[in-house]
Amino acid sequence: MDDDQIRAAIARARLLAEDQPEPFRSLAFRAVLQTLLTGAGAPPGSGVPVRTPPSPIGLDLVEFLAARKADTHPDRAVAIAYYHYRTRNGAGVSTRDLTDAYARARIKKPQNFPDVIAACVRRGHLVEGDRKDGMKSWVVTRSGETHVETSL
Repeated sequence: MDDDQIRAAIARARLLAEDQPEPFRSLAFRAVLQTLLTGAGAPPGSGVPVRTPPSPIGLDLVEFLAARKADTHPDRAVAIAYYHYRTRNGAGVSTRDLTDAYARARIKKPQNFPDVIAACVRRGHLVEGDRKDGMKSWVVTRSGETHVETSL
């Protein structure tokens, strides 16, 4: 990708995100720009390869986490939220779901899940969702989906 294409992608991302209120504007800009630069938003025949993300459907959660190779607790939390979102019709993930997923995958759980979730929220990968069984839940955002699909 040359400099002119990058400038055009930045201008397009700025235009698409400008009507969003803060803090969503900066998150939208980053997500749109990443999509444009990685080619997911490229028109057919442009020569930019489009990566098809692997579907978690048909995989067990443990297999999905192993395939993603998430090394940090925030990456694991986003991957678990992504898995729940894709396999349970947009359902959010609660701290109980995260604890159960860690136990099933036989991964040492973090000492403080709220800190891990707060890190994911700061990065724009999770947002608070509806209450689930009386507990808070979090839903993966589009930038969180992109992170799982491209970075993990």
